[in-house]
Amino acid sequence: MNDFKKRPDSEMPREKLLSTGVHALSDAELVAVVLQTGTRGKDVIALSIELLNTCGGLAGIEKIGIDELLKIQGLSKAKATKLKASIEMGRRTIYSSRAEKQKILNSKDAFLLFEPLLKELGKENFMVMLLNNQNNLITIRRIGEGTVNSASVYPRELIEIAIRTSAAGIILSHNHPSGNITPSPADKRLTMNMLVLGDLSGIVLHDHIIIGSNGYYSFADEGILSYMRQQFARAIQTDI
Repeated sequence: MNDFKKRPDSEMPREKLLSTGVHALSDAELVAVVLQTGTRGKDVIALSIELLNTCGGLAGIEKIGIDELLKIQGLSKAKATKLKASIEMGRRTIYSSRAEKQKILNSKDAFLLFEPLLKELGKENFMVMLLNNQNNLITIRRIGEGTVNSASVYPRELIEIAIRTSAAGIILSHNHPSGNITPSPADKRLTMNMLVLGDLSGIVLHDHIIIGSNGYYSFADEGILSYMRQQFARAIQTDI
């Protein structure tokens, strides 16, 4: 039996939003506003609760792909795309508000900009932050999306992007879908290659930040970048 229509107007999600504000809505009510309608025998609130339980909450909806969403009974392509678009709008809103602080002074400043773009993604994604010679943000580019374990990133392409945007420095970042922020051997090799190629091209690699489920790892903060620069300097002196 569908009890949704028996609710007083004040308890309907859309009317509740208008009368008391969006912050008063539960997660299920927020999803219901986006979905707008339920299905035969299942009102929109029941569908929203089922969706949240199946995905593991709002964070789960963010992680899950469209194909997986469409397997949930009652979710049409229109409803699934609205959900994904709504979540992406929220992600970009957080990024835009944080990006108002243009100067990047440390790893935390960079992390706060990368986090809403990379955290909770189901696949490994790679991004680059481009900075001018005053460490002011020029832009952030998504440059690679791979499997759960790897992303295809080419250092030469990164340097070309930096040159085209007149960037003096870059900060790399990628996510680990596993949540573990420990850098892999491949992460270290990429960082070393970028540092060397950047130094030879006049582009400073300021940091490489790995984002996990509960924080981040900074190659600069951990002293890895300094150690790599020392190794590179010794190698040049040996060749000379």
